[in-house]
Amino acid sequence: MAQEQLFINDIRTEHRERMVNLKKYYPFFQLCNTSLSQFREGRYVDLDMGYLMMAVLRFFIEKNNFEERDVTYGEYRDFLILCMKRDFDVSYAEEEYPLIAEYIFDRMKNDGRPFVYEYYDPADRKKHSLRLKLIESTIKDDVVWYHITSDAIEFYLDTKEIKDQSKISVQQLLLEKLIRAKNFDGGIQVISRINNEVSRLKYRKNEVVGLLAIDVFSGIEAYEDFVEHGMKWFTEEEKLFIKNMELIQATLERAEEETEKNEAYYRTVNEIYQLSVQLKTAMNKHSELLTACTELSTDADAIIRKAKLRKLRNGFDFRRLLSRMVEKDDVTLLDCLIPPLFGLHTRKSFPLTTIDSMLTLRPERKDVVEKDEERAVENIIFPDEVEEERMEHNFLIFTRILMQMLHHHATFTLYEYMETLESRFGADIRKHSDLYAFVVHLCQKKEYHFPESAKAYHQDTFLDGYIATWMSQVEGFKEELLDFTLDFSKEDGEQWNDFTITNFVIERVEA
Repeated sequence: MAQEQLFINDIRTEHRERMVNLKKYYPFFQLCNTSLSQFREGRYVDLDMGYLMMAVLRFFIEKNNFEERDVTYGEYRDFLILCMKRDFDVSYAEEEYPLIAEYIFDRMKNDGRPFVYEYYDPADRKKHSLRLKLIESTIKDDVVWYHITSDAIEFYLDTKEIKDQSKISVQQLLLEKLIRAKNFDGGIQVISRINNEVSRLKYRKNEVVGLLAIDVFSGIEAYEDFVEHGMKWFTEEEKLFIKNMELIQATLERAEEETEKNEAYYRTVNEIYQLSVQLKTAMNKHSELLTACTELSTDADAIIRKAKLRKLRNGFDFRRLLSRMVEKDDVTLLDCLIPPLFGLHTRKSFPLTTIDSMLTLRPERKDVVEKDEERAVENIIFPDEVEEERMEHNFLIFTRILMQMLHHHATFTLYEYMETLESRFGADIRKHSDLYAFVVHLCQKKEYHFPESAKAYHQDTFLDGYIATWMSQVEGFKEELLDFTLDFSKEDGEQWNDFTITNFVIERVEA
């Protein structure tokens, strides 16, 4: 009973935090649900709203955070139009693309209003509303500039990391947004993720050292990969650490300048102080990582140098062998040394004419083009192709015999058709699996009508496909093919080869 109360309490107390974490996904699914099907009677439904939204977010992150500047509407419009033309197989009039870009921008801005995400909190038995925006705007020198919000950055980073960028740098950019938005609790969570990444890089560094000690060649590859994807961004990361620390100090100074010292003031100052402490800890860990990586570079050079010397050392140590012989007082150890010496061929000759050839050799004045000989293409026939070819051949034979019987008889039964086959091919035809497959395919339709043109024949079954192929290859097929129907109303069974075949009537349709 106590265990049940614990998990019920977890559900109630953790619900708010889960809803807050989910809020950043709400605009994406809200926009995808409306999509472009409601714009201009769904004329642009071939465009994917989800992809275009993610492309716009990545564009804003690139301009706002990596290039550190805001974006004008014209820059956004040109980017999105290029995106639509490049990534979708559509062809609209030139004047339509700006209208689509304007509609998408208005939807992402939500016409200037925040997206409202409502949820019920069982802890206080009330409904709460969370408000968030994707894009904010400011006016400078009579020009409207746009920038992405911290919620939008966090949403984009949760979907996938930005390619070819340091994870620590990206998290630092998000931290800057959160500090400016005065979301200090969110900033502490971001710093926690930075510390996790620093710890992961430390662990990876130790793996590289261990691999270098075991296998130099594999260790060199791992070291180069670590330098490329780990150590490459250290300078940029340190600059971002200093920038965020200065931003926190400025925020703390502005908070202390406030005259009203109420409970909210002390809570805010405490949050800023905690954020500052956490960031200093992260900076210290990052500095330790940098020192460790510098030592790794020195250790890697030393290990590689030792490996090279080890490759060049003597293959046989004569002094060590002599010491062993003296210690053991055993000259038989020379047995492993003397026999190879008797097998040596020391006489070598070098003809003098070769020297003349080497001195008078002239390199070719032009490159010799190597001809690429055409290779015969190997014709591979798979077992299923053999089976399919055999079935097609047999099905066409069964169809021809069926048509021949229709020319002579207006109606006959399946048993009579089987007896005709048996008279032509012998009693073994009853054991042929293709015959039963043909009958099964034949029974999938109750009526067969053959048009004047083979292209007009509607193929509903596999048997229709074989018949259509035969119609396209045979001239005058219409004279051979007759329309017919299958009547299953008079069903009776006959025992054939330990199983029962149900009889039915095949009837010619008179023109």
